[in-house]
Amino acid sequence: MKICKKCVMPDTRPRLKFDSNGVCAACEWDNIKKNEIDWNVRQNELKTLCDEIRGVGRYDCIVPASGGKDSTYVADKMKNEFKLNVLTVTITPPLETDLIQQNMATFLSYGFDNIKVTPNPAIAREINKYGFVEQGRPMLSWTSCLNSVMFRLAVDFKIPLVMFGEDGETEYGGSTETRYLPYYDTDYAIKIYTEGNDPRSFVKNHSEREMSMWLFPSKEDIKKAGVRVAHWSYYEKWDPYTHFEFARDHYGMKKHECRNTGTYTDFGQLDTPLYELHTYMMYLKFGFGRGLQDACIDIRAGRLSRKKAVEYVNKYDGEYPKNNISLFCDYYQMTKEEFDSVLDKHANKELFEKKDGIWTPKFRIS
Repeated sequence: MKICKKCVMPDTRPRLKFDSNGVCAACEWDNIKKNEIDWNVRQNELKTLCDEIRGVGRYDCIVPASGGKDSTYVADKMKNEFKLNVLTVTITPPLETDLIQQNMATFLSYGFDNIKVTPNPAIAREINKYGFVEQGRPMLSWTSCLNSVMFRLAVDFKIPLVMFGEDGETEYGGSTETRYLPYYDTDYAIKIYTEGNDPRSFVKNHSEREMSMWLFPSKEDIKKAGVRVAHWSYYEKWDPYTHFEFARDHYGMKKHECRNTGTYTDFGQLDTPLYELHTYMMYLKFGFGRGLQDACIDIRAGRLSRKKAVEYVNKYDGEYPKNNISLFCDYYQMTKEEFDSVLDKHANKELFEKKDGIWTPKFRIS
């Protein structure tokens, strides 16, 4: 396992590349953001776009919103700085937490329209179980709908712009193809956000009409409707903790009372406890989890030294989500033995060995 010289991201992250100095693509991009990108130019691009679309239809922009830090920040900017009529759209997550519902209600009370979309929970469970068992992706339904529903609503309601938060591939180390592109299409969404899965293949015993929430509109319909789909991180240097401070101070956003499982932070991904399983599976497959992911962000932002990051990662990363295992088994309608067999199936045997029933790393981040 090769570890980035600047942050602590390993080369086992999918699509991540290192330069000749042992620096990962995410750290390379961080340097470009700080020293080469003219953010004023990009903000002017956004201003021009907003001037072009403002008032053309009933709504100017969709912002996917959960009640979390990033979507709160982006929705506020699009409404209050760029003066767009914003429609926020929420995809109900599986096992939705009370905390995220409270945060979302508080956010909406400041004056936002919202559509909350709940794809058929029975089909969603099937897709999530398929994703967990076959691919080690326990939230496949939700992560898919986060894109497909936004494209579809934009086309159906003739809303010219969808503004997501960050481009995770560019920001955290993956594909670099959208670094200098303001918009992306359904091909990119399927390749990256559904990991190449054609949504029609998720569940074969349901009709396309039943699966409409998971299916993207055609490219022809998107083009005809004039829909563009963008990431806020293209227009402004992205920093999740800054967004948390903003959401806390201006919208009363609440965080967890204690740190999140698998990391030292307490303010991110509050939607569903299944995120614990998502990052645990990420850890078993690729050797990095939630703590390492957070540490890399904080190193690049200058909030954390690499030395302290290594300490946190080796202490928290890959923490077994023991408190919610029974909840996960109930949701997937599996026995504990069946659940464990899925973990065994996806654990990277080159990186892990099983001790006392728990997969334990053969490596140590340094």
